[in-house]
Amino acid sequence: MKQRLVVAIMLLVAGLLLAPLAQRHLQARQRTDLGERLLLGLGGAGDAGPIGSGDAAAAGPLRGRLAGHPDLLPVVATRCVNCHAVDGSKRPPGAAAFGPALGPATLARALARRGGPPSRYDADSLCRLLREGVDPAWVVIDAAMPRYEIDAAQCQALWARLSHPPPS
Repeated sequence: MKQRLVVAIMLLVAGLLLAPLAQRHLQARQRTDLGERLLLGLGGAGDAGPIGSGDAAAAGPLRGRLAGHPDLLPVVATRCVNCHAVDGSKRPPGAAAFGPALGPATLARALARRGGPPSRYDADSLCRLLREGVDPAWVVIDAAMPRYEIDAAQCQALWARLSHPPPS
């Protein structure tokens, strides 16, 4: 009887110690999954809900407009994968990558981009680039890349996906 009580207490303590780790892992996985959906232009879990509502998981695909234009582009035109290869993946036949490759090897490494000094991305600089069109070296990117309506949670999710190898 005493042994069972000791085992039960040990299991309870182990569960209490491991629960926060499991919760952090689950949250990181959910962020990465949301980032993958945003990258592919699929949006949040339900593809409904206003962008910037604070409920990133329920938000739809990212909406964006070209610099200097008031109208939003069709969602199908604003998917990251339309113009960027991701994690070294190959483009479909006949599709050209207009923008640079996206992934941990290209974003986190100090590289000279668009004629500016070497710079590397972090979550904040990626968000600034997506919203305002300004890269980490304070160089304005080409007007052909949309400026997105993206909230902080969506931006963090996209960064989590792009800054780490894809889940296997």
